[in-house]
This record gives sequence, structure tokens and C-alpha cells, in this order.
Amino acid sequence: MPFFIINTIILLTLQTLPLPTLQSSHVIPTNGTCRDTCGTIPVKYPFGTGFGCGHPAFARYVKCGDGGTTLQLTTGTGTYTISSIDYPSSTVIVTDPLMSTCTSMQNSGSFSLDRVSPFSISDENIFVLLGCSTTSPLFDPDQDLCDTGSGSRVCRGLYSCKGVSGIGLPENAPASTCCVYDSPSGFGSGYNLDLPKLQCSSYTSIYEFGDEGDPTKWRFGVSLRYNESYYSSGCRDCEESSGFCGFSGLDQSFACICPNGINTTVNCFGRGYAWSGTMGLGVQIKMNIAGLLLLWIIVGRMRKLKMINSLAISLLVFASLQEVSSHGDQPLSKVAIHKTVFALHDKAHVKASQTILGLEGQNTEWVTVNFGSPNPSDDDWIGVFSPANFNASSCPAKNPATHTPTLCSAPIKYQFANYTNSKYKDSGKGSLKLQLINQRSDFSFALFSGGLSNPKLVAVSNIVAFANPKAPVYSRLAQGKMWNEMTVTWTSGYAINEAEPFVEWGPKGGDHVRSPAGTLTFDRSSLCGAPARTVGWRDPGFIHTSFLKELWPNTMYFYKLGHKLSNGSYVWSQEYQFRSSPYPGQNSLQRVVIFGDMGKDEADGSNEYNNFQRGSLNTTQQLIQDLKNIDIVFLIGDICYANGYLSQWDQFTAMVEPIASTVPFMVASGNHERDWPGSGSFYGNLDSGGECGVLAQTMFYVPAENRAKFWYSTDFGMFRFCIADTEHDWREGTEQYKFIENCLASVDRQKQPWLIFLAHRVLGYSSGGFYVDEGSFGEPMGRENLQTLWQKYKVDMAIFGHVHNYERTCPIYQNICTNDKKNYYKGSLNGTIHVVAGGGGASLAEFASVEPKWSLVRDYDYGFVKLTAFDHSNLLFEYKKSSDGKVYDSFRISRDYRDILACAVDSCPSMTLAS
Repeated sequence: MPFFIINTIILLTLQTLPLPTLQSSHVIPTNGTCRDTCGTIPVKYPFGTGFGCGHPAFARYVKCGDGGTTLQLTTGTGTYTISSIDYPSSTVIVTDPLMSTCTSMQNSGSFSLDRVSPFSISDENIFVLLGCSTTSPLFDPDQDLCDTGSGSRVCRGLYSCKGVSGIGLPENAPASTCCVYDSPSGFGSGYNLDLPKLQCSSYTSIYEFGDEGDPTKWRFGVSLRYNESYYSSGCRDCEESSGFCGFSGLDQSFACICPNGINTTVNCFGRGYAWSGTMGLGVQIKMNIAGLLLLWIIVGRMRKLKMINSLAISLLVFASLQEVSSHGDQPLSKVAIHKTVFALHDKAHVKASQTILGLEGQNTEWVTVNFGSPNPSDDDWIGVFSPANFNASSCPAKNPATHTPTLCSAPIKYQFANYTNSKYKDSGKGSLKLQLINQRSDFSFALFSGGLSNPKLVAVSNIVAFANPKAPVYSRLAQGKMWNEMTVTWTSGYAINEAEPFVEWGPKGGDHVRSPAGTLTFDRSSLCGAPARTVGWRDPGFIHTSFLKELWPNTMYFYKLGHKLSNGSYVWSQEYQFRSSPYPGQNSLQRVVIFGDMGKDEADGSNEYNNFQRGSLNTTQQLIQDLKNIDIVFLIGDICYANGYLSQWDQFTAMVEPIASTVPFMVASGNHERDWPGSGSFYGNLDSGGECGVLAQTMFYVPAENRAKFWYSTDFGMFRFCIADTEHDWREGTEQYKFIENCLASVDRQKQPWLIFLAHRVLGYSSGGFYVDEGSFGEPMGRENLQTLWQKYKVDMAIFGHVHNYERTCPIYQNICTNDKKNYYKGSLNGTIHVVAGGGGASLAEFASVEPKWSLVRDYDYGFVKLTAFDHSNLLFEYKKSSDGKVYDSFRISRDYRDILACAVDSCPSMTLAS
């Protein structure tokens, strides 16, 4: 059979099948994400309105912000409004709100363009520096930076404006403090207008003179040219088929985003490989069985003829793939830092744009890193190290006979050098914008070649540091052991012999008091193994916890973190606020959010090439947006997936601080916090990366009797929560089993009718693929040991994580549904509703193909659960997706106290004729 006929048959066969669905939150945006306008500005290629839209070279610079109303350009010096785009001339006009105009002059910030930016300053643009010192380097006669000819008229015109008083000058002031030059490249490196360096108060930019003699008619703004060569015939074909030109986030290859929701590699007429725009993770291909069998038969015949080629085999493998998904490896574990060799090159460079961060008290800052290599490769990458000195001197002492590696500290994050510049391999120049958080030490950036597996250190940057790296940061609240107690935990660089930690707090308008804080820390010897004790080790600083007691219920309190230094001075955090918990049984509106398996993601896109925890930022953002409607949050295990890389705990607490500093943020222990062989965990695997629970029980407070045993109960108004630790033995007869029974038995259901059981691993029911493969539909021995307790004490819901998806069962006991309703339960449930809410952010887990009768709703997506108790008789359950915050599943329970008292199977003592 001729070669071309074989390929034709295979391709025709594939066309008879449904198009495959590639699900990845990092691949192609959902249909509707790309739009042709942002506010009033038409948006055309190479620009886009969201990630994956337009050309990747422009995606990091131009975005549609302010809720889709303002097209914005972001540079190293700020974010600016794009007021117009002239596509025929490839010109963009941006406005800086701090830039001076004739009607309003003010002190300005700086303005710059990155060296690798696809923009350049238009020739017709005129920059004018105002209110400059006479000692400014602008006026150095050897530099000749100012236009003293026609520029003088421009200066006189601006100084005739009434707005000049805004920079402290009188009207018609002498023009000797004004300088005109055509481009900010005239001073310093790159396109950089550095006002402090130039000793000027303000700047303005004029791109057109309406009437040169009347400055009120001049047009103020920065005119930029962009490189129009990105437009291609492929993009033209896409646009002619009503598609939007975009790109895949995985490899930045071209993608045509179609209005029907099918995104392709070519156009919207049906040619090219096609993907769904669904945000998710993994690859999920749905094919009809007949088509797959036909394809298999054809390929089998061709194999007999020995004429199938590698392309056909690749197509077959792709077509027969059902799903690829997993927890994924911790991205930092991909870096073989211990194998690093020095390959420093005098013509390579790395430079950070800023050296001092947090000058106004910020704990998060963006830093632009510019770099270059004389021998560029697509395997080159930038590592962020903290402390900045990451050489062998920081390695722990070893036996003299043992070889000490060149480096022994993993980076806290990394990104490939070509992430924002697809032509890096050709030009050898690149730029990354990276987000840093205050982590008690300084930072440096290093350029490596050789990929992640064989790193070669090529160049190291200057040092960057926060103004106060020891500052108190990342407040996190938790319920205390009493209902009227709130705990505040935070991290700092201050040991107790350096400063006294405390919280200053009080009600709004009332007296404020100071409550002292206890301080914890640990060293390598507290941890159980690698990488936590080796390349993943980073000094955790000091973790402080203060107990705010005797709070009035449902009352707003204000607080701030403080340290009194030995010299008598104070260091303060920002001011926070929280609402105290309702007392047990209080009849008020109470709203609870529950989810598991969150992880952390990087806003700058670093570390996440393998889609490790892509949903966590969406979950975080949705909770922040709805925070006024949330009273308490439970994260039920697999908190941040640091897996032994300790720096990631700081990253996580920074990510959730807007939530955790405002409402109680309660955590449970999961396998990625606790499990380690020989450490007493119920499961002897390596999932914690050597942390063996130390990080979780130190970084977060829980009201447990012993924080090493991570089970506890907490009351919140009409709710009683019993939180189990699935990483310790829960079976009948154990210490934890006795705790669970006591927690369930001791609640007064007349006052607290809503009884909720929480745990990480699924001790109840799940049709997740790996549980079904085991034949257990849940954790082996889970239901066998605990369902009698759930039934006896009439637990309303058992909510679990571990399986990274969403699933809800009917009210169930011993594998049998005890109520045939789905969305409204009136009266007794007669069983317990089981929920898997493991879609907090970590990579999604597939369901089994079998769908049990007890499984009412399944969703392969990121999301969280919200419980709303309106009173003692009415509860609303909602499942919301992290992508949009909308409700995708819900039910209500309506009942009276007598319905809780009523007997169900095995829920009441046996009766006899005598009784």
C-alpha cells in the first residue's frame, strides 16, 4: 500500500471521530476570553485581551485590565493606560497618570521600556524634563543631552501654563530647569527615564503639537512604535475564518481561537489539530469505540505490510490516549542543583532592575531581570536564590571523605530564559518580570545553561533585598480552643532575644490592648529526610502566635503585629481586621468555605511548566473577591505541596494572606504534609519530602491537644466540625477513633444542629480512578471503621480532599442511598452525604469510567464548597468553580430538631418488648 495512502486513511479515520479535547489551564484560553475590544479600544493582533490571546511577545506587556474596561501597558516602572492604537502606522499612545500636562503638573515617577520589549519610542515623541536641579547630569556640557534650540520654546510654553505651580514653580519661571530631548535612551542604559537619577521633579511627553504657540492644545502622551512583523499568513487565515490569533502557553506556538469553542493550530474552517478551550489539566480524549476499532484494524493491516511510519504511530498513540494527569512532581525537584558546575562567562550578564524593595512597607514586589548569554540555548534558565549567597559555603558540614557539591541550595523559583522572548536562542538577550515576597533574606538571580538536569552556572546578578527583611509578615488567623478566642500567627526574622513579639488589638472605636506572642522555630535536625534536610532546606525564621481572648461574639476587631526591639523602638505590620466567631448555638447567618489540595502557584508563571498547581490562584482570587460573604475557611490537607522545599511555605502564606488575615483559616493534615517512612505516619510513603508534619504544625495553629496529632474539633455558631488526621491511625480502638467518637457524641444538636466531619483522605465514598482501581471506592478500611459512628451520631456531611475533583453522593449508609432526593432534603437524611472537594488547585484527578448509583454529581474541575446556615433549620450547600465563582451544584436541607432526634437505621439503641 503506498505511503501517502496509509497516511490518508489514518487521517480520514481520525476525522470521523470527535475532535480530541486538550485540557490545560496553561494552554489555550476559554472561548470568550479573547475579545476584539477592551473598553473603547479596538484590539487586533499582535495585541490580545487575555493570556493566550495575541502574540506571546506582547502578552506580558499588554492586558485588558480594570474589569475589561481599560487596555493597559505594563513596563518595569508601572502600568499605563493605552488611549489609542493606530494599526496602519503601528503606533500606540499611552498615558501616565503621574505625567505632567499643561493643565496639571505634579511630581512624576520614572518611565522605561524593557530592552527586550517589542516597543520603541516613536521618532515624533518629545520628552520634556521639568523642575530639574541645576546639578542634574542633563546639564553636563560634555553630555549634550538637552535640545537648546527649538526645545527652549517648548520649555517656555510649558512654564507659561498655570499648572506649573503643581511642581512648585511660578508661572513663566526661567526655563533653565527644563530640558527637552527626543528619547529617554539619551541617558543611561536602555529606554530608561530615571527621574531621581536625573534630579528632576517631573516629566511630560508630547507626541503632537495642535498649535505650537498654545500649549493647552498640545497632545500629551507617550507615542510608541511596535514591531508589526509578527503578523503572518497563518494569522490572516485565522482572522478570515472569524478566529482570534493566539498562542499556546506550553510552547508559545500559534493557536487560532475560534468562536465555536474549538481552538486549532491553523484556522476555524476545520483544518489543523483542534483543542477545546476548557480550562483544566491533563489530556482527555473522547472517541467513539467503532472509530477507534476501525483505526486499530487499519493500523494492524499496515503493520503486517510493514509500511506504517512513525507519524502514523504517533497519531495512533495520541488518539488512543484517555487521560494524562497526576499529582505531578514538585517543580523545584526537577532542578539537579547538586550537579551544578561553574561555567562563568565574562560576556554573560544578569541584572535586576531594583536593589531595595518594600520602601513603602510592601511585602510583595515585581522585579525585572535582564540577562544575556554569548551562547544562548532554549535550555537556559534563570534561578532565584535566597539567601543571595548560595555557594558551597552554605552547605552543611560533611565527612571530609565526601565530595561537597558546588551548590546545595535549590532556587526558590525559576523560569526558562525564553519564557517571554521566543527569539532568545538567536539574540542571546532576554528579560523576565518576577515577583518576590519578603522572606527574611536577600535575593540574587543566576543564569544557567544545560537545562535543569545538568545546570551550568553562567552568570550571577546584583543583590536585591527588602528594606526590612525581618518585618512581621503573612498574618493567619485560626480559632482558639474556646469559641471566644482567636489566634494570630505570623512569620518574622526576629528571634525572641532581639525583639518582643505581640499583637495590638481592640474593637473599632474602643481601647486597644497588647497580647504577647509565643515563638517557635526549628532546624534541619527536626526534619526527617531529603529534600527538606538537604537542597530544600531554608531557614524558616520565627513563627509567632498570640491568643486574643474573651472576644465578644460577631464583633469587628482591628489588629496589627508588632515587635518591640531591644533599643525600645517598634516594628509594625499593616493594620488588619477580623470578625469574631459566633458563640455556640448563636442563631445568625454563618458561611463556611471548605476545600482541599490547594497548593500554590506563581503569579509570574515561574516553576509551573508542568502544570503542578494551576488552579490555586483562581481559588485564591475567588475567595478574596467574595471575602465579605465568608466567615471561616477550612483547607483540609495537602496545603501547599512544598514537598520538602521550605521556601514554598512562605510563598503559600503570602498567597493566602488576604484571606487568612481576615477570617479563621483552619487546616488539616494531608499526605504531603506528614507522610514519611519510619516517622510514625500511618502511611510509609515519601509524600512530605522529609517534612514529616513539622512545617504544617509550626506554620499554622490548630486547636489540637497535641499539634503533632493533627486532629481537633472546633465550634462555629450552629456548626460543630470534627477534623480527623488521616495520616495517623483512625481505626477502632485507637486514640484518634476515641477522639472522633467523643467529638460527634458531645455536641448539643439542639444548639448546634449542623454536624460536619472533615478529613483529607476519603474515608467515605469516591469514584476517583485510583480508588476504583483498588476496588475500594475510598480509603481501604475507612468506611468499615467509621460509618457506624457517622450513622449513630447522625453526621450531616463528611467532606474530604485527596482526590482532585468534585463529587457528591446521596445520603448514604453501607453503600445504600437512604434518601432519593437530590437537591432538597426535608426532614431526616437517614444517612450522611459524602463530598469530595479536592479541587482547590493541585492537578486534577480523573474519575473512573464506572459511575456508582450513589454518586449524584461529579465534576472534573477546580472548585470549593460553601455551606450557609441561615438558622437552626435551614442549610444551603453550594459547589462553586474556581474559574468563575459561579454555583454548579447545590442542595438545601430543611428540618427541625425532632428530625435529628428521629431514629434511622443503626442510629438508635436497640429496643426490646420490655422497653
